[in-house]
Amino acid sequence: MARRIWFAILAFSIIVAIFGLDPAEAVSANISHSYKSTSVLTQGSLVSLDPNRSNYVEPANTGNGSRLMGIVVIGNDSLLAVNDNQGASVQIATSGNAAVLVSTVNGDIGLGDQVSVSPFNGVGMKAAPGAQIIGLAQTRLAASTPGISSQTVTDKGGKPRQIQVGVVQVGIAIRQNPASQGSEQLTGLQKVAKNLTGHTVSTARILAALGVATISILALVTLIYASIYSSILAVGRNPLAKYAVFRTLWSVVVIAVLAVFISGLVLFLLLR
Repeated sequence: MARRIWFAILAFSIIVAIFGLDPAEAVSANISHSYKSTSVLTQGSLVSLDPNRSNYVEPANTGNGSRLMGIVVIGNDSLLAVNDNQGASVQIATSGNAAVLVSTVNGDIGLGDQVSVSPFNGVGMKAAPGAQIIGLAQTRLAASTPGISSQTVTDKGGKPRQIQVGVVQVGIAIRQNPASQGSEQLTGLQKVAKNLTGHTVSTARILAALGVATISILALVTLIYASIYSSILAVGRNPLAKYAVFRTLWSVVVIAVLAVFISGLVLFLLLR
């Protein structure tokens, strides 16, 4: 029996050694293709096809985003690296997951946010309306994120600018942002909410926020009216009880303030 257990443990160890992949390797697995470039491309840069040269790529930005091709990676990081261009200098990931250089120029990037090309060569950002999407962010990036740094980059007009740059993992899925029409596709409620919050909020969240606000207002008005009305009646019937009545009324006011705070917090979470 003991020998069987030892054989089972040994077999399990061999299987893990042969087939096991650590999480970092699984995250970086992708399919990449070799291309040429006349520009110096940093790992993680977004690239677009060069319209003037076959099998050449150039740093991607909002000006050439319609030709977005993929992300610069190291060939060894790819699950499958296809070298079909002789003398090619860079490997471009076209599917799978890859690390992307991004900036906070269009706001912080959260889990599941769409990442698009930006006005800066090779650098992505939180998707803007009409921009070409490279994929969905699988990690976060904010100004307080460890590792974020200030870098001087070149915009699509060739002018150098200093921005905050970091890295996020992205699931590659190239497409155009479905919100390409911008505010023209927003409903009336969404336009009002966008003017108040500064960003687009779904109709369902707006309706939920309106429901919470309506219920909260009705409950507060009813509570305060009933408390004041009852206090007046109690004092009229027994003037000596006015101090006890006022203490009760103050307790009701405290409860009302607490209810307003909780309602405001719920509204903030719904509309953020």
